[in-house]
Parts: sequence; structure tokens; C-alpha cells
Amino acid sequence: MRDESSQDMQAQVCHRCLMRLDTSVGGVDLPRRIRDTLAARGCAGSVRVSLTGCLGYCPVGLVSVQLRRNGEFSDVVLIDPARDGAELIAHLSCPSSETP
Repeated sequence: MRDESSQDMQAQVCHRCLMRLDTSVGGVDLPRRIRDTLAARGCAGSVRVSLTGCLGYCPVGLVSVQLRRNGEFSDVVLIDPARDGAELIAHLSCPSSETP
């Protein structure tokens, strides 16, 4: 049985984009690095990061990430693998990393 209050946001990382990246970028490790980046911003419990099939964007040197809110399509964000998913923060409602 699934807890309805958690995991309402998904970041689905395109597996094909990861496989097309240069190995020096460490693409296969990107989902873990995205989780770490989101955890540092307070999003760890509310965003599930997973792999998905080709999203049809196929950017050279970038990775397509499809965002889903409550099971419905939200956005496709193109991220730079060197930034470990930092671009996703602007598209998510994560607590601010700044303290008042």
C-alpha cells in the first residue's frame, strides 16, 4: 500500500540521454547525484528520482528530465550533468536552503 502524502513529485531521468553522455561526465551516476542535490535543498522526501525511456528531446551533452506532479505531466527540463540537477530546483517547490 502506498502512502499518498509522500512521493507526489517525480523527476524521471531519460535513460537514453544518460547512455549518450561522454563517460567522463559520469552519466550513469547522475540519478544519485540529483537525489543528493535535492536532499541538500530539502526535497529528498517529496521528490522521487527514477529512470524512464526516451523522452524525444535528445539534447547533445544534456539530459532530459520529465517532471510529474501528482501523476500528471508538468515540465521537461534539460539539465547539465555537471550541475547534478541544480536546474531542477527552480521547477520544484522545495524549502529554501537559506536560513532567515
